[in-house]
Amino acid sequence: MTIPGQAKPNRRAFLMTSLAGAAALPPFPGRAAACLVPFDRTAYDRYVRLMNASDPGLAEYYADDIKFVMGIRGKANVLNFYDRQRPYVKESLEVLFFCSDATGAAAEVRSKLRCINDCDDTSIFGRALKAGEVQRTHGYLLYVLNAQGMITEIKGPPPEILQPWRIEAA
Repeated sequence: MTIPGQAKPNRRAFLMTSLAGAAALPPFPGRAAACLVPFDRTAYDRYVRLMNASDPGLAEYYADDIKFVMGIRGKANVLNFYDRQRPYVKESLEVLFFCSDATGAAAEVRSKLRCINDCDDTSIFGRALKAGEVQRTHGYLLYVLNAQGMITEIKGPPPEILQPWRIEAA
């Protein structure tokens, strides 16, 4: 804005003064908090180790109201889902790619499910399984995090079946 009777302001001097002043300001609290990544690669590797060990401690990463793949809702229901599978299969995840920020994470994974005990309950895996059967998949998982870094949603496209269930030597 130009005031009548005054010289036109020098844009370069104005910008230099503004930038120097801005550089002297402390960081905004909102900006500093956004740099924290509670679900970083170290945390994700621990989460995967817990999953591969069938350790129910992985639930510490889940918010109470988590939305899980396959339409499962709530931490208790997610744990029930794993509890139903655990006596019959051993799951191993291999992380091919991972990235995260303060609001979420993405991973590319390979999964191997090995049936360790016969399972006649078709509601768990969609069919009966025999000990020794193995299924291999490849997929992408997206994790949505809340302000505390807890997983509020896990979603992604259905995994690609690399190997359908078949008997495989241990």
